[in-house]
Amino acid sequence: MTIIEQSREPARTVLPPIGVWWPMLEPTLQRELLEDPTAPLRRVVVRRIYELCELDRFPDSSTVRLDENERAYLAGWTHTAAWE
Repeated sequence: MTIIEQSREPARTVLPPIGVWWPMLEPTLQRELLEDPTAPLRRVVVRRIYELCELDRFPDSSTVRLDENERAYLAGWTHTAAWE
């Protein structure tokens, strides 16, 4: 990928570290994210994540998605939870 191609990609909204907010996220919202981790996050979910991390400024972007590392975290978390 060239620098020109990178500049054409929309800027991704970065969420706080998933290890901070995932354990505190309500089970209903966790299930929603686990149903389709590649889907855009609803605005209410993003707002809740920012509230859990005590951040005042919410992203202006209308589309927020989990990145590859965040989806890998969820895969590992569900695998670990299945062993309990």
